[in-house]
Amino acid sequence: MSSEEKFSQVSLRRLMVKLWPSLRPYWLKFFTGMVLILITTAIELVSPIIVGKTVDVTMGGRSQLSHLWTLCLVFLGLMILRAVVEAGQAFVIQATGQIVMHDLRVLLFSKTERLSVAYFDRNPTGRLLTRVINDIKSLSELFTASMSVLVLDFMIIFGTMVAMFWIHWKLAAITLVSFPLVLFSIRFFGNRLADSYRVVRLRLAEINSFLGENIGAIATIQRLAAEDSRREKFASIVEAHNSAQLNTIGVFALVQPVTNVLNGVAMGTLLSVGGYWVVRGQITVGLLVAFLGYLRNLFQPVRDLVEKYNTFLSAMVSAERVVTILDEPTEWENNGALSLSEDVGPLDIRFEKVTFRYPTRPTPALDQVSFTLAARSSTAVVGATGSGKSTIVRLLLRFYEPNSGEIYFGEKRLAELDKESLRSHIGVVHQEIYLFQGTVRDNLTLGQSRFSESYLISQCERAQLWDFIKHRGGLDMMVQEGGANFSLGERQLLSFARVLVFDTPVLILDEATSSIDRLLEKRLMEAIRETLVGRTSIVIAHRLSTIKRCDKVIVLEKAKLVESGTYDGLLRGNGIFAKFHQINSRV
Repeated sequence: MSSEEKFSQVSLRRLMVKLWPSLRPYWLKFFTGMVLILITTAIELVSPIIVGKTVDVTMGGRSQLSHLWTLCLVFLGLMILRAVVEAGQAFVIQATGQIVMHDLRVLLFSKTERLSVAYFDRNPTGRLLTRVINDIKSLSELFTASMSVLVLDFMIIFGTMVAMFWIHWKLAAITLVSFPLVLFSIRFFGNRLADSYRVVRLRLAEINSFLGENIGAIATIQRLAAEDSRREKFASIVEAHNSAQLNTIGVFALVQPVTNVLNGVAMGTLLSVGGYWVVRGQITVGLLVAFLGYLRNLFQPVRDLVEKYNTFLSAMVSAERVVTILDEPTEWENNGALSLSEDVGPLDIRFEKVTFRYPTRPTPALDQVSFTLAARSSTAVVGATGSGKSTIVRLLLRFYEPNSGEIYFGEKRLAELDKESLRSHIGVVHQEIYLFQGTVRDNLTLGQSRFSESYLISQCERAQLWDFIKHRGGLDMMVQEGGANFSLGERQLLSFARVLVFDTPVLILDEATSSIDRLLEKRLMEAIRETLVGRTSIVIAHRLSTIKRCDKVIVLEKAKLVESGTYDGLLRGNGIFAKFHQINSRV
């Protein structure tokens, strides 16, 4: 069973506690909305009495004409007041809903930014998109339109019942004998609807996840001529969502007819008993008319409750999902963590008997690995695919924590350091590059304004990037989503320039030249060698030409460190590295 299917019911109290920081600034708007709802309720309760009095006055002859006109004017005034109040109520509540939705989306995105990388391994992108877009929209409706309607309807129902018993308790008791069945039916169908909505939301998340994955890989799908199989897979997911929706509709379709039948029972009881009492002279016609108005007031909110109940339940399911994310521990929740000073220089990095296994894999990615990276030295990490090279980088950045062993950054344990401070001292150029939509300048500075234009241009020149962009807009050249208007090699150069701009004391190059041609690689390696001077650096590469001048080489095989030494020394040793070199030389 997936985590999506393990939601527990979230109480309104817990929900309010969790989301109160986002709602608190708007308490006055909510209070204003509640006051307007109280006024609307009062008008709803008074109106049937005015109508009943009017009926009795009309039966009193011409002598009652003055009272008739007065009552009509009062009723007209109440209707105008009600229209004004309802317009104000709708504006205040809907406007507040939009503001709350804005704040909740920013809150959820901010929280998502700080979740661990391991969380994103378990949760696909489409699922998180559903949280930020669909679920937040439903949740904002819970605290605005849906909640206001529910409050108004409950107040009208309660107030109407009190008014009916106050006017004539016997007729009220007989008329409302079937009303508890209405409340029971709403509760009964509500539980079934809640379960149905959870399944609908789960299937919707699967659709978003599938779309996000496949649209991002559309070039691969077309290259492999896999359109038909992908369409069939999508059709099966959509069919599951459609079945869940039909199940929800089937349950919801039963609620309204049941309510109408019970309404008819109450109305028939009132007309038969009330009509009999009118004929007997026990009550007036006006009182019977007032009760008819109150029944309308009573069952119309019930119908609204039925119509809004699905929105309310949908919002509660969304609330469960949003609160689940808000309850997740973030990257920065490490109280007492140490921060590195801004001017700290290059430090030793030590791995001591480090073992790590990814939760989704049965075998270790690193097994009792120990080595030392001396300060201001460059170390190459070599090994076959899956040997654990990139895992070293992920552990060093604290995307994951070792299962056993320790990693030291200088004299401090890595686990003691604040993650944000640690990562600000480590620059990484990955094989897989992602560029943000915006300008080249935005991608180089990540929104920071402390870098001068001349400095940015100089770093682009060092990274061999400037020649590619200076005639295409320079620093103001627009970068399309994912860097679609850049070649793979240009994206890698831009990523390298970004690392140079931030000038970190530790530099990691993870297959940083894999997408660059040999001629440009030679020019870039000159820049890299210059950049590595004075820094603690790790170079991960399959091309051995990129690591010849590294001070040290460590060789990994099947998650273990099997060789360590200088480039020339390992070649003379005729071990795994020497064989690896021979294979590369033939390519």
